[in-house]
Amino acid sequence: MTLGRAGLVLALAACGHAEAPAPAAPKGPTACERASDSMVNAMLVRLPAGDTPTERADALRNLIRERCEQDGWSAEATRCLIAMQRLEDAGPCARLLTDAQQAALVRDQDAQGAHDAHDPRGTGPANAASRAEPKPLPEAGSGAPVSR
Repeated sequence: MTLGRAGLVLALAACGHAEAPAPAAPKGPTACERASDSMVNAMLVRLPAGDTPTERADALRNLIRERCEQDGWSAEATRCLIAMQRLEDAGPCARLLTDAQQAALVRDQDAQGAHDAHDPRGTGPANAASRAEPKPLPEAGSGAPVSR
């Protein structure tokens, strides 16, 4: 290799592009966070004014977000849930989840409800939120996965 070629090889190597930086983390809430917020808000609007069960609502919001993230809810399902304004809007969204995804959500809500039923005060946020239909997705309030 001549000096000219060696210089060209070094110049090309020096001009090679560095690895691209990792993409920045998205700003703001994730789709799962937005979907869980929308679902819980649709339940809360049904409660009487001044009867906002903050602790129970936060626990339910976290449960829904975790199921969404862990079970990999589709973008179509999360978009549907984000657009949800009323509990009645949940039916079409439920059909966008698999039977396994729905079953996991219902199972975890049931487990959370059993835990909340042991609230010794009986009037705490857990019991107030239970009046807001804790299972928003399955149709007809059956608690069972929606059949396709």
